[in-house]
Amino acid sequence: MIVHFHHQGLEEDRQVTVNEHVSPVTSPVCVASRPGGVPHWRSYASVVVVVVIVALFGAAHAAQLTLSWSDASTNEDGFKIERATGTTGAYGLLASVSAGTTGYVDGAVTAGTTYCYRVRAYNTAGDSAYSNAACATPASATLYTVTASKAGAGSGTVVSSPSGIDCGSTCSVSIASGTSLALSATPAAGSTFSGWSGAGCAGTGSCTLVVSANASLTANFALSTPATYTLALTKAGPGSGTITSAPSGIICGSTCSAAFNSGTSVTLTAAASAGSTFAGWSGACAGTGSTCAVSMNAAQSVTATFAAQTYALTVTKSGAGSGAVTSSPSGVNCGSTCSATYSYSTPVTLTAAPTSGSTFTGWGGACSGTGTCTVTMDAAKSVTANFVLGTYVLTVGKAGTGSGTVTSSPAGINCGATCSASFNSGTSVTLTAAPATGSTFTGWSGACTGTGSCTVTMGAAQNVTATFTGQTYGLTVTRTGTGSGSVTSSPSGINCGATCSASFNSGTSVTLTAAAASGSTFAGWSGACSGTGSCSVTMNSAQGVTASFAVAPLPSTFMLSVTKDGAGTGIVASSPGGINCGAACSASFTSGAVVTLTAMPDAGSSFASWNGACTGAESCIVNMSQAKNVTATFVLQTVTLIVTNTATDLGRVVSNPTGIDCGATCSHSVPSGAVVSLTAKPTRLSTFVGWSGACAGKGTCTVALTQTKSVTATFKKKSAK
Repeated sequence: MIVHFHHQGLEEDRQVTVNEHVSPVTSPVCVASRPGGVPHWRSYASVVVVVVIVALFGAAHAAQLTLSWSDASTNEDGFKIERATGTTGAYGLLASVSAGTTGYVDGAVTAGTTYCYRVRAYNTAGDSAYSNAACATPASATLYTVTASKAGAGSGTVVSSPSGIDCGSTCSVSIASGTSLALSATPAAGSTFSGWSGAGCAGTGSCTLVVSANASLTANFALSTPATYTLALTKAGPGSGTITSAPSGIICGSTCSAAFNSGTSVTLTAAASAGSTFAGWSGACAGTGSTCAVSMNAAQSVTATFAAQTYALTVTKSGAGSGAVTSSPSGVNCGSTCSATYSYSTPVTLTAAPTSGSTFTGWGGACSGTGTCTVTMDAAKSVTANFVLGTYVLTVGKAGTGSGTVTSSPAGINCGATCSASFNSGTSVTLTAAPATGSTFTGWSGACTGTGSCTVTMGAAQNVTATFTGQTYGLTVTRTGTGSGSVTSSPSGINCGATCSASFNSGTSVTLTAAAASGSTFAGWSGACSGTGSCSVTMNSAQGVTASFAVAPLPSTFMLSVTKDGAGTGIVASSPGGINCGAACSASFTSGAVVTLTAMPDAGSSFASWNGACTGAESCIVNMSQAKNVTATFVLQTVTLIVTNTATDLGRVVSNPTGIDCGATCSHSVPSGAVVSLTAKPTRLSTFVGWSGACAGKGTCTVALTQTKSVTATFKKKSAK
């Protein structure tokens, strides 16, 4: 490493040479020479560094030392500069500078103090050895400020050599008088440097100042206006999709052309829609890849072709019937053509038409139901159309008083239970009637006549009625004995009383019920029945039944029972005595006795009415010819509480229990004996004065209501303060 130091104003320039290696930095050669023709030294070390230290003077009475060196290596990462105060002081790191840097200004020095410097190169492999030390003692220097500014709509940076201005961020530097300062302007992308102004600089090249005073200069930057070209996109083919660009500008879709700066590389990306595929580029692009790069050195046109996906729709017919299926849009006519291909997302409507004698019963596969079938072709689809031979319903009805069954051949009807069935068009159906025991078949009507077998050809819906006539037998009821009563039958027919005989179909089970009249008892059956229970007779021949009724013996006493009802209370007493209900509410009285019942309501209740063996509200007289029941209804008496509010706009009165809210509701009826509490609620602008009538004072008013009562609440406005 060769270190070169010179100090303006000293007796002579001094030059010291030392060689150092930095490994594994490559091995450049650096040559340094003394000014004025001093011989130079050549070194073939790994790195050769020349350091020049210059002491500067100025009127500002500040000092600077400027170092410079030559860099002949190609693989250093930078340089480390170390400084010591005095020739025996300890070195410390002053600064690190980037690769290729060949100078440094140390402005943090004091005039009259000696400083020594050494430099070493570094890279990722490590540091080189130090250079030799170069020392200098600065005197007071005259410093001037050079200020750079930027103007114009464009942008850029201004840098100086030696370093100090990097504008950008640092746009002024203090520098010693006599220093030659070179300034260069670099425009940013999209801008141009249009020239210098100020400090005697002009033109668009670099500006060199020999500093002799404070100076200001301006670098003017303008926006550059690049040429633009239009890129136009066209979409072709039966499919669909979008094309986008990077950089942005085209979304085609909606925006299918855009202008781009000359030289721009525009990447187009094709994205096929659902049901489509990207088929390829043409024009300024080619191929089938999804992206296409276009260099915009002229107007360009690109076509993107999208193909539609297609899917097959297949129709199958099933069933014993026949018919055709057609499609809209056309393609399927099945009949002959039972499959067709359609573009993605096409809605295809299928219509089924049965031939004569057949019926369309519904779809299967991609459709269901019996209406038209609409299939959206987003995949291959299959549909089945079901046709059956036409069917007609044969309905059998049964009439007449008899019973029996009707069956069919071929099977389907068993009437009895199943009296209608569907048969294919043209089917010959034979019906056979079989009367039940006790009945006879008397003939057909409707689609058949006569009494033989019935054959129906099913060219349409048909109805046939089979008439069965039942055999009948007479049932006669006779009543006997000293008592009286009636006999009725189920099923109806006998009501003996008046109608004591009736005819019933053979096999009918007839139930007879005997009901004794008052004062009589049923003694029993004879004839076709026996015993004293109900009598069931099966009518397989004429039948006779006798019902015997006897006079019932009179009891010596009967029970009279009294029940009380209603919300009120009271006592029921009898004359002759026996009932005092209260406690004793029933008693036995001799047959034929006449009993008078008297109702006596408690206080607050009233007697409302009699029910049962007596009615009305008068006295109750009961003739004890049998057990009797009487109900006495007592109700609570009601009384009314009436509230008067002297000023409803100043307050209200409410009750507990509820009923009065006076304000609006100022009276309420309650059962006699009820206790009601009234509360006065003045407004915020009034006071409650007090109660009068059935209450007094200002507190809660409690009223025991044994009769109608009135209360007055008085409110007044508060006095103004």
